[in-house]
Amino acid sequence: MNYERLYSERIKQLSPSPIRELLKIAVKPGMISLAGGNPSPDTFPVKELRNCFLEVLEKDWKRILQYSPTEGNSDLIEIIKQYSRNQGIDCENENILVTTGSQQGMDLVCKVLLNPGDEVIVELPSYPGSIHTLRSYQAKLTGVPVDDEGIDIGILEEILQERQKTGKMPKFIYIIPTFQNPSGVTLTEDRRKSILKLAELYGITIVEDDPYNELRYDGENIKPIKAMDCNENVIYMSSFSKTFCPGVRVAWVIGQKDLVRKMVIGKQGVDLHTSSLNQAIVAEYCRNNFMESHIKNILLYYKEKRDIMLESLEMHFKNLATWTRPQGGFFIWVSLKKNVDTGELFSKAVEKGVVYVPGSSFCVDGSNKNSMRLSFATVSNENIKKGIQLLSDIF
Repeated sequence: MNYERLYSERIKQLSPSPIRELLKIAVKPGMISLAGGNPSPDTFPVKELRNCFLEVLEKDWKRILQYSPTEGNSDLIEIIKQYSRNQGIDCENENILVTTGSQQGMDLVCKVLLNPGDEVIVELPSYPGSIHTLRSYQAKLTGVPVDDEGIDIGILEEILQERQKTGKMPKFIYIIPTFQNPSGVTLTEDRRKSILKLAELYGITIVEDDPYNELRYDGENIKPIKAMDCNENVIYMSSFSKTFCPGVRVAWVIGQKDLVRKMVIGKQGVDLHTSSLNQAIVAEYCRNNFMESHIKNILLYYKEKRDIMLESLEMHFKNLATWTRPQGGFFIWVSLKKNVDTGELFSKAVEKGVVYVPGSSFCVDGSNKNSMRLSFATVSNENIKKGIQLLSDIF
C-alpha cells in the first residue's frame, strides 16, 4: 500500500524534531552530548518512587488500575492547587487539568484555540517541541527576539499595533519566561507586568510554559505571569518532568474554567486521561513530603554543573563568543561571531566527539545561525570541561 497520496496536508508540511534527530547521534558510545534537554537520571528518586509505587498499589489498587476522570486524580489536583496558590496563582480545582506531559498541554491549547492560518507569536529563540505542535495545527508563527531580560516588549508592542490596524490579532503569545529553553534567560518582573498589560490592552492570550520554575540556583524568585493575572488572560502550563522524572509524563494546565472544560473535551478524544497509576505515584510522593527535600538536592547537583560549564566557557571561549549566565534551568546560549554557522560546523563537532544543538533549530525564521544551545544537565563534570574544550578547537 502506498500511503503517500493519503497523507494529510497537516503532516506533509511537518519535519522531524531537530533535537530528536540529534539525540540519535548523541547516544553513540564515547560521544559527549551537550545537546539534550533531559534531566539527569542521577537525580531520579528511585528508592522513594519504588516505595510510593508499592504503597499506592497496596492501599488503592482497584481505583488506580482503573480508568479515571479526564480532569485528573483528585488528590493530585488538590496538591497542584495548593502548590500554585503558594506561587501566588489563584485557582480552584475546576481551573486545573492534569495532562500527559506539558507537550500534551500545548497540543490541547492549540486544539481548542487554533484554526489553520491563525497567527501565534513566539520567542526568538523558542522551544522546538512547541514550535512543532504549533506547526502541526498550521499556525502562522511570528518571532520576537529575546535579549538578556527576556522577550523584547517594544518589538512585541509594534507587532500588536500593526495587527490591530489590520483587524486580525494573533491568537496567543507563547512564552517560556523562567530559565527559558533554549536561552536560559529569565523574563524580568517589569517585563512580565508589561506583557500582561499588552495582553489586556489588545485582548490577547498568553500561554505561559513554566517547567523550570523550581530550578533556581541563585538570584531572587520571580512570580509567574499567571500570578499577576487578574483577568484570566494567561494559560499556565507546568510539569513534574524536570523536578521529578519525565518518564511519569505528568503535567498540568491552569486556565479559565470554560477553557479548561473545552480542553477536557479535547483530551477525551486523545487518551481519555493521564495514567491513573502515575498520577497516584506523584501524589503519594508529594503527600509524603519528599518533593521539597528532593528539589533541594537536585538544585545543588545542577548548580555545580552550571558553574563548571560557565567556568569552562570563560576559559576556552572568552575571545570567541558571548553567552548567557542563567540563574537556573538546564541551558546556556552561546553566540559566536556573525560569520560562523553552527549548523555547518556540526559535523566537525561530531568528528571531535561532541554534540550541541545549532541555534537556528530554535528559530521560526531560521535566524541565530551563529548560536548554539548547550545543556549541562546530563553530562559528567569532567565531560563538561572536555566538551567545551573540544568545541573551542572547532570555532
